[in-house]
Amino acid sequence: MNRVVLFVLFIASAAMCSAQSWVSLLLDDSTNIHAVKAAFDEAWQGRPYEKGKGWKQFQRWYWFNDQRTWPDGERVDPSTRMEANEAVRTMRMQGVGARDEAVWESLGPTSWLSISYNPGNGRVNTVVADPADTDLLYAGTPSSGLWRSTNGGSNWEALFTDLPSMGVSGIAIDTIGDGIIYIATGDGDGSDTYSAGVLKSLDNGATWVPTGLNWNITQSRTTRALRMNPNDPTNLYCASSNGLYRTVNSGDTWQQMNSGSFRDVEFMPGDTTLVFACTNQLFRSTANGSAFSMSGITGLPPESEVGRMAVAVTPADPMTVYVLCSAEFDNSFLGLYRSTDGGSMFELMSDSPNIFGYEDDGSDSGGQSWYDMALAVDPMDANTVYIGGVNVWKSENGGVDWQIISHWVFPSDVGYTHADIHSLDFIGSHLFCGSDGGLHRNENGLGNWTDLSAGLDIMQFYRLGGSELLPQLIMAGAQDNGSNRYQNGTWTHVFGADGMEAAVDPEDPQIVYCSSQNGGLRRSDDGGTEWIGIGDGIPDEGAWVTPFVLDPTWPGRIIAGYVNLWASDTRGDSWYQLTYWDDAQKVRCIAIAPSDGSVIYAARADRVEHSLDFGTTWSDIRPGLPNNAPTSIAVDDGDPLHLWISFSGTSANSKVFESMDGGLSWNNRTLNLPNTPVNSVVVQPGSPNGLYVGTDLGVFYLDDYSPTWVPYGVGMPNLVVSELEINMATGKLRAATYGRGIWQADLYFSPFANVHESSRIEGPRLLALDGEGHYLIQARTGGKGITGVRVLDALGRIVDERRPAGASETIVDLSDRSAGTYAVVIITNEGAWCKRVVR
Repeated sequence: MNRVVLFVLFIASAAMCSAQSWVSLLLDDSTNIHAVKAAFDEAWQGRPYEKGKGWKQFQRWYWFNDQRTWPDGERVDPSTRMEANEAVRTMRMQGVGARDEAVWESLGPTSWLSISYNPGNGRVNTVVADPADTDLLYAGTPSSGLWRSTNGGSNWEALFTDLPSMGVSGIAIDTIGDGIIYIATGDGDGSDTYSAGVLKSLDNGATWVPTGLNWNITQSRTTRALRMNPNDPTNLYCASSNGLYRTVNSGDTWQQMNSGSFRDVEFMPGDTTLVFACTNQLFRSTANGSAFSMSGITGLPPESEVGRMAVAVTPADPMTVYVLCSAEFDNSFLGLYRSTDGGSMFELMSDSPNIFGYEDDGSDSGGQSWYDMALAVDPMDANTVYIGGVNVWKSENGGVDWQIISHWVFPSDVGYTHADIHSLDFIGSHLFCGSDGGLHRNENGLGNWTDLSAGLDIMQFYRLGGSELLPQLIMAGAQDNGSNRYQNGTWTHVFGADGMEAAVDPEDPQIVYCSSQNGGLRRSDDGGTEWIGIGDGIPDEGAWVTPFVLDPTWPGRIIAGYVNLWASDTRGDSWYQLTYWDDAQKVRCIAIAPSDGSVIYAARADRVEHSLDFGTTWSDIRPGLPNNAPTSIAVDDGDPLHLWISFSGTSANSKVFESMDGGLSWNNRTLNLPNTPVNSVVVQPGSPNGLYVGTDLGVFYLDDYSPTWVPYGVGMPNLVVSELEINMATGKLRAATYGRGIWQADLYFSPFANVHESSRIEGPRLLALDGEGHYLIQARTGGKGITGVRVLDALGRIVDERRPAGASETIVDLSDRSAGTYAVVIITNEGAWCKRVVR
């Protein structure tokens, strides 16, 4: 389908949808995402940005999906994702050799310190306990799967080690079967990660299999609440984005009970023949769950007024049913309704203050309850009710009066849980709260909260930046949880909002950079304690994740991509414009050639261009590249015209392209990469074109001596890797992941030529002869002689290279080199070995 036809269809679709709520369109998996964007823009036209009104949540949803569906905007078939994961699994089973020897290490964060206002570990969607053991907890997250604690939340372990990164929004534990767990996958609130229907484990989460509710059967896109009949574990209900489903045979088959976008489902305590479920209306079953209707339910607001509903019951009084409603118009608090006759007649208990707003007294208007809304009733007192929106509120008289018991700003006088509450659940006598910052347990029904997030390695990072001078320093930006600094093993939350691109000055690591959504650039001159805004002089708006790069050849020079490219020679104190493009798109990625700062590459969805004279003139280099969204550009450390570019999307055979002439011509280097979006590409300095790509299913490697891509390393699940960075000072490849924090693994040093991985055996020795920088290399006894030695400095530059022609030993002299870390690559006819030395 050509772009003209797509544009016409999009305009027609947007016109038909203009009168509908953008929220309902976002949650409708059949709606083109560009039509959702048009409805959102119409709804927000002329309105200023306000916290807590859903603007931010929409923008990050659109950012995640737009690049993966460009240009047509048709949502990705989830089966494509699962097929790609199977391809990766097959590749791993076939993998042998040194590339499999790299072991990924998680750097976290698994806990936090903070000098800013919204710290946390990452998002938690739901938490449940094993019915037989309330210390055995399971937490579902939006993009890092299922986690388990055996000691009430003091420690956690990940249960998704062999599955692709995906969300979990519902959990059910079999009350009879030993080790049987069900999960409803997907991010039911944010809708910006992957889902595979309902999965089942028979071995306490070690392995997982699909149930009958899967993409091939139902095409259900996002699952949400999952409830098990407490008297019959073969009977479960799943609320999903395309209907309410029931199984009566332990998940083997599922029946769609009702169509529509269902949010919640609950069994009546003591009478499991009565089931409640809701979209933006309440449904009830009195026929043992075999049929649902709104018949006989009175007192609730009409469908046209309701944006979202939640339902809650309590064993303290099984006839009491609460329904929480948000307003369709602005996602504010429409009202809490209560029935005392088993869900037939409801009455309004309160519709103020606006407990879905940001203010601690509920005085503001609007909200974002389509994204953050939770309801719980005390199991011992039917009059004690808790509601979660941005904050947590409590009523002790059935919802008539409210008091706030947690506020989103840290530290808080009323108690702190991170903003945006996704779940409130009673486990025993304690209330548990899952939010955008982790999991908290309430201790006294008021503002006393215990953070149980320590050990949950679930942060959704967008970008990272490191330092060659201080290799244990990393700056990284995360969804919901701001900008974070990793230094010598400790993480500190240093700035709030959503954290985006981050960097460390290559000349002075005390100068660090962070950014927030849409191009809010900041610089700190004291390592991240105090910050100044440096993007105010740029009139353009940036993308949700606005790219900026530091020029490795010119200290203090920055290039940032908004609608156009802007440059600063003063570390952001002042800016000047490099391009004059139209405002149809925003810049997605930038690269400066490491060996020549006058060579710049930049890409938007609609253009890829280069400049050979530091932005004075630009040339179109898009011809020969696919019509997908570009995500990353890497440039050879020695040749400014040798580059690679990566692409998102699920168009097969269109992920990575290479050019030897600055983009005038292109070679497709996708080869055997699985059909999954590629988010980042980096090239290893001093290597034979050693490429690493970060994808939605982990990291892959290719070089001149590898005929195909291979999964890189072991120990890291198939995660969404949002950015890769190479740190030569440590010899590490680092990965920012969207849901499992930061990871690192040793780099792979390829053989130069004619050496096969299968022949790798015990290698030569490298011995320090003195403290002055002299090292002796000895071939192993009975082994082949040394045929090559290459020494690289911390920036990947070759500082010494020799070919000893089969000698049994040779000397490396670094005595005239500056102090630092060096990589010594030793080649024999049997293999290649890399050894690091510190001068």
